[in-house]
Amino acid sequence: MKIAMIGSGGFAQAHLEALAAEPGVEVVGHVSRTAERTEAAARRWGGRAYPTCQELLDNESVEAAWITVPPGSHGAIERCLIEHRVPFFVEKPLSADRETGEEIGRALAAQGLIAGVGYHWRAMDTMPEVRAALAERPAQLLLAAWHGSTPPPGWWRRQETSGGQMVEQATHLFDIARHLLGEATVVTATAGRHQRAAYPGLDVATTSTALIRFDSGATGAFTATCLLDGAEEVYVKLVSEGQLVTINRAGVSFERGRERRFLRLGEKPIVRENRAFLEAIRHNDDTLLFSSYRDALETHRLCFDVLEAAGG
Repeated sequence: MKIAMIGSGGFAQAHLEALAAEPGVEVVGHVSRTAERTEAAARRWGGRAYPTCQELLDNESVEAAWITVPPGSHGAIERCLIEHRVPFFVEKPLSADRETGEEIGRALAAQGLIAGVGYHWRAMDTMPEVRAALAERPAQLLLAAWHGSTPPPGWWRRQETSGGQMVEQATHLFDIARHLLGEATVVTATAGRHQRAAYPGLDVATTSTALIRFDSGATGAFTATCLLDGAEEVYVKLVSEGQLVTINRAGVSFERGRERRFLRLGEKPIVRENRAFLEAIRHNDDTLLFSSYRDALETHRLCFDVLEAAGG
């Protein structure tokens, strides 16, 4: 399968490394506004460097593409790929605003095109055991946190180019919550902004909270902050009758009374989600994806409902 990578940052390199181990995959092109990085990627992974998606598609036969650009750069890239009927895998979030993701979703539905989304918590190989534990003892309360430092890129600090922390980072928490507990509505949300001399131009919320109610009757409480320096905690805790399940990026712990078991993450989620995307294209079946664009739109909507409830 002839593929292209659009974007040249860390996630692009992680995908290329994972895809290098997949049989039958050939990288034919790379797209980025930074010529040096695009050319370096082409030298390392094969294919040719291009400044735009249109130039790539004018010169190469592409059967699938990966999009790993900042949130504010979505829109034109997806429209170009859809016009040329190229299936794509896009990293979250779908866009830095509500409408761009909705527009792309409508275009994809009209074309019946396969599109996967990088909500990689779904692709953790620990999820089947989580689902089994919750099937036995349904969750009544969910507690989720994304507490960390401010990412270095300048685009992350601006609401119009990142969407803010709830959209750009904590979206993983909202998505896995939906995946495990079903749909939800926002009860209330808050956003605080702390001026920081070290980050001129920062206008995203530096502390955020959201309270949501799942259709199942469970309640979810989400918190996020980018004020920390070095320390970090990212987790989802699911409270059931006599049971606590804690998910983080290293694995899952299961606690029942004095019994505690930790299940470490095995195969990298990025490997699993890429393989699922390739299989979905080969079989023209988006049910093989861990997260389709159609499903990811529900998470996108929930995140923007949170922003609006917080006055953002």
